[in-house]
Amino acid sequence: MAQKNTETDEDMPIEEVKAIEPDFTGLPIEVHFRRHFQFIVILSICLFLGYIVFALTLLAWVTTVRWAENEGHLAKYNLDLVWGRSFMMWRTDWGKDFIENLSQYKTFWKRVGDVWVVTVFAIMIFMFLLLLWQATLAWQIPKSASVSPKMMIGLPGLNPVIPLWYGILALGIAMVIHEFSHGILSRVADVKVKALGLLLFVFPVGAFVEPDEEEMKSMKKWERMRLYAAGPGSNMVVAIICSLMFSWVMVSSLEPSNEGVLSASVVVDYGGEEAGLEPWMLITAINDQEITNADDFRNVLNDTYVGQVVNVSVLERGNPDTYQVTLSDKGSYYLKYYPDSYEPWMSGKGFMGIAVVNPEAITENLAHPGNSGGAMLQYITLPFQDLQPFPEHFTALFEPTGIVGILPDNLFWILANSFYWIFWLNLMVGLTNALPAVPLDGGFIFADGVTGILDKVKKSWSKEKKEALVDNLVGVLAFSVLFLIFWQLIGPKLVGVDPVILDANINASGTDGMNGDVFTFDASGSDGDFVSYEWEFGDGNSATGESVSYNWSEGGVYFVVLTAKDAEDRQSVEFHQVTIDYTGEGNGEVGGGQSDTVPATINPYVNKIKISGNITGDNGLPLVASDVTITINGPSGTEFTETYSVNNGQRQAFTFSIDSGEMVGDWEMILESNDAASDFTYEYDWFNDFQISN
Repeated sequence: MAQKNTETDEDMPIEEVKAIEPDFTGLPIEVHFRRHFQFIVILSICLFLGYIVFALTLLAWVTTVRWAENEGHLAKYNLDLVWGRSFMMWRTDWGKDFIENLSQYKTFWKRVGDVWVVTVFAIMIFMFLLLLWQATLAWQIPKSASVSPKMMIGLPGLNPVIPLWYGILALGIAMVIHEFSHGILSRVADVKVKALGLLLFVFPVGAFVEPDEEEMKSMKKWERMRLYAAGPGSNMVVAIICSLMFSWVMVSSLEPSNEGVLSASVVVDYGGEEAGLEPWMLITAINDQEITNADDFRNVLNDTYVGQVVNVSVLERGNPDTYQVTLSDKGSYYLKYYPDSYEPWMSGKGFMGIAVVNPEAITENLAHPGNSGGAMLQYITLPFQDLQPFPEHFTALFEPTGIVGILPDNLFWILANSFYWIFWLNLMVGLTNALPAVPLDGGFIFADGVTGILDKVKKSWSKEKKEALVDNLVGVLAFSVLFLIFWQLIGPKLVGVDPVILDANINASGTDGMNGDVFTFDASGSDGDFVSYEWEFGDGNSATGESVSYNWSEGGVYFVVLTAKDAEDRQSVEFHQVTIDYTGEGNGEVGGGQSDTVPATINPYVNKIKISGNITGDNGLPLVASDVTITINGPSGTEFTETYSVNNGQRQAFTFSIDSGEMVGDWEMILESNDAASDFTYEYDWFNDFQISN
């Protein structure tokens, strides 16, 4: 029979009543908040900046790996979560033997390590100053032009400038070189290497060598600095070697496949672009005139005029083609985009809207980047110019020669691209790891360096005091570096410049007229806080003021240029075209056997020239006729010649007109008496009609 429980309620133990707290996985909310604080901050920043896809990817990754850790799945594969439980670390013993063999040459590695320490310290200072300088640019960058977070992450395929496969190859080499160098210097100092491994954040983002921490603590500071400097130092060595292979071996062997000038860029809405010309076309001829370099290109175009149609022969990806280009106006282009470089002679000259460069100039800069700062900048920024990996339109322009010329073309370009990306990513990995921020190598080097200095100058300080100071200093630096990097993302959005509206506007009384007609120009409708208005009228004359009046004595198409400036000397330039037709008259008398010459210079945009007049015999002998010859010469030679015989007092009319051919340039009308008795008088009207052809 079961025993009856006779215990009363009073006899039962009193349980402590606890407040019910919301929890996840058995932990209070505040604990979760502390654990995930870093992740919450980063996620909030991403959402604030509008990087929704990146934020969702981050959230999905962190949620997944933390769930896997809680369920024990990561431990099965020797995986751990580190750095805010957001990065995943995988450890292995593979590679230990290789490190052990290389570390036998201890003297060599110690001397190399010494150089690396000094080098990394110099890079550390440079990189920190660079970050500080970049931080100041936030106040100068428009709010809409902040850096994308993808540009701050050096992952192939994710970063828009790093190609997937070349990036994976180069980043893998960079990480292996970096970490194996750490391992070698560890063994040189007789520090045990516990493991090697990979660091993952969605993708592999790093590799590591894990020396024994206790043994590292007992190392001499300089030996430990050698160990840390080995990673970025070896990356810089590999970067130098691969840059030399790329420039001195691969690029130096390139020669242009054909003679011509390279179309480097094409301006929208100008003749070349409208005809279909594109960048990276090789221009070989214009109107059957051979083009071998940039000087040939400029000389040929300076002999053309706006509205003229020219045939442009090109090679596109090695295939010949011809484009018919209606030339635009060179003067209007420079007034619109480069007003400070505008000169009156440009108006009316043919303009294709194409910037050209000799092909040899590109390969010369890439083969010898140290020749100038511009060449070095071009060398490093090739990925931002869409020139790495080399695209087909580039490779079609050049062919390898010399010893590497025996390689198949595809293999040559694969090797060239590989050398470049190994150089580029090793350079970036080395520079980044030199930053004075833990857990980067530069942070540990800085900590040991400062500690070593304190040991010499503050011998009376306790070890604990020194460590506390160094820890605080390193922490401040690490936070500063992190802030400066994030500042490049958020700074322009917070303190970037608002666009300053500066838009000069011209309200003109007309667009065409005759010489002597008065035009008014008013800038009061301009947008912006302008304090000065400067006017140029295209004939060498100028004026100032918000509203001006002007007339032209000669015919032509003139660009009225307005330069409006605000109190900070920022300017906006606007121009207005005015077409002025010309009419002029004159008279004179010519003695027997003598002549008069009437000169004229015809400006660009002339559409028609018409000269009309009369000659009157004036020899006083009614039965003797005056023998008179009228000759009109233009830029292309004699355009008109007629001989007239007029008696005393008799008038004879003459007329000449031309509306095609070469009209721009110097003209002259010669009125000549053919014998001593052939006195005569003359009068004439000279009319020039101008119009804008394009």
